[in-house]
Amino acid sequence: MKKLKLITDGSENKGKEKESNLDFGMLVTIIILLCAGIVMVASASSYYALSNYNNSNYFLVRQLFFGIIGFIFMIIISKIDYKRYKKWGYLFYIICLVLLVLVLTPLGQTRNGAKRWLGFGALVFQPSEIMKIGLVIGMSTYLSLNYKKLTSFKGYIIPILMLLLVVVVMFMQKHLSGTIVMFVAACSIIFVSGIKVKARYIIAGVIAVAAMLAVFIFMPSGDSTESSGSFRLDRIVSFLNPEEDIKGGNWQAAQSLYAIGSGGIFGRGLGQSRQKYLWLPEAQNDFIFSVLGEELGLVGTVTVLALFSFFIYRGYRIAITARDMYGSLLATGITSAFALQILVNIAVVTCTVPVTGMPLPFFSYGGTALFINLCAMGILLNISRTCRKN
Repeated sequence: MKKLKLITDGSENKGKEKESNLDFGMLVTIIILLCAGIVMVASASSYYALSNYNNSNYFLVRQLFFGIIGFIFMIIISKIDYKRYKKWGYLFYIICLVLLVLVLTPLGQTRNGAKRWLGFGALVFQPSEIMKIGLVIGMSTYLSLNYKKLTSFKGYIIPILMLLLVVVVMFMQKHLSGTIVMFVAACSIIFVSGIKVKARYIIAGVIAVAAMLAVFIFMPSGDSTESSGSFRLDRIVSFLNPEEDIKGGNWQAAQSLYAIGSGGIFGRGLGQSRQKYLWLPEAQNDFIFSVLGEELGLVGTVTVLALFSFFIYRGYRIAITARDMYGSLLATGITSAFALQILVNIAVVTCTVPVTGMPLPFFSYGGTALFINLCAMGILLNISRTCRKN
């Protein structure tokens, strides 16, 4: 990525910037991905919803509702000057951190063996989804306000502590995939801020990350749920021996490959997937791309990959052409978080990496996650309004 030209906080440009139209290409791409995702949720979840809730549209109705609400908020947020978030950046980070901690209290709810949800009456959501944006805003706020301190490693102590606090809480939740996303987003922000780190710090960082992942993977928890260390270790062993235990640890991966492989060039046709008939467990979640490959074939998967590639390109282009440091850091963090989730999810369903439980943005079922993702897109679109035009 092109080296970021540091501009303080943009105060010297107040009143001089003329707001332009938002990135139309990005907006259209988001709309297409959103619509395609809702259609795929409708298709992938139909039989599971019918067999469990006696309503084939159970997941579709909820995803559509949050998609519409999220899109409305995205448009509203796209008109709010992103510089306003700087005033409340620290507070927003603290609120998100508190919500993350509350998951460990009796207010936290367990689903599929993982305690990662927070419930207030009828409202149930995953605070880690909000924390992804809270961490990006909090770190971007600090780095842009203290850009003069970034000439040495000491200037990055506070941002690193902000990240470590989140990692500790996520560690207690045994939420590996969410931790990886936040870590990558935070590192991308630090990198783009213009850090000059000596080799020993890089080596120490690599060792620290390796140690953290090792603890996540090998830490025993006394159960066999998805949040346990033994479960994650079993996933790695299964990945290294794909031909073994097809009916056990490799069941999901095998069914994913069957789905994608049987799609051929043009697919079986929308709604015609066979693997979604409970062969691929909860196909509307992390393995929805497998159903897409089966129903729309190579043509469909390549089209979606092209849309995601364009989305990532436009996101980083917004970061590069932003008029101030704060906008660049925000855009970089948001785009990096989405890019990692896209890359890892597709790598998982194609059995390129072990199963991690990482959702596919805009496609995987999850109402609050979709809503938060669209709000993040609103911030990105607003930054694009003040980008330098080439």
